[in-house]
Amino acid sequence: MRPAVSVILLTTLIGAGQGLFLALFTVQVYALVGLLPAADHRAFYASGSAIALALLAAGLVASFFHLGRPERAWRSATQWRTSWLSREVIVLPAFMATVALYGGVHALAWAPEIVRLPGGAVIDPSVVLGMLGTVLAFALFVCTGMIYACLRFLAEWHSPLTLLNYTLLGGASGFVLAAAWASLVATNLVGFLSAWAVVITLLALVGRAASLWRSPRRLLKLETRDQRLN
Repeated sequence: MRPAVSVILLTTLIGAGQGLFLALFTVQVYALVGLLPAADHRAFYASGSAIALALLAAGLVASFFHLGRPERAWRSATQWRTSWLSREVIVLPAFMATVALYGGVHALAWAPEIVRLPGGAVIDPSVVLGMLGTVLAFALFVCTGMIYACLRFLAEWHSPLTLLNYTLLGGASGFVLAAAWASLVATNLVGFLSAWAVVITLLALVGRAASLWRSPRRLLKLETRDQRLN
């Protein structure tokens, strides 16, 4: 199977944008609960969100190159009850808007207290947007992954491992990007993000190895079944 370059670009860029956002919010959550030293990382969150948004936008642009009629792309959202592609078309803009708001709140340092938790942690708009963005990021991983995992005529992709690997690879690339960006603007976060990047990359390696091990056996099983039916 040789997917179009546009498909490779959109899945890689969008997945990296999702992973980068998750890395940013992971840092914020750890700092919120006291597992990372208290420090002002608003510039890191704001600039990182801008990079994530740029990756998402670039992936969205790439998606138009494998549409037969790009001018009718909006119609793809109308089949959301049955189509994973339609769900992706709905979730992606919602996620991009959330990332933009998350970065904007940090850039403006707008942090009115919404609620204070018993341990003293303060929930402000950035935390709420981060939680919403996290839900949308994983929803988008599911939508995009299932577009390919539900293709029964492609035995290599028709597997739960497709969704798992897409999520892990997106997360790994995002955390690697976050660690690289932190080396420029928030050096005290490099070790934390690098450790996460290594862990997720190793998990992605295991998932990919399982997929490569499964594919030929799956194809052999299907060929054997077809021969029996004939």
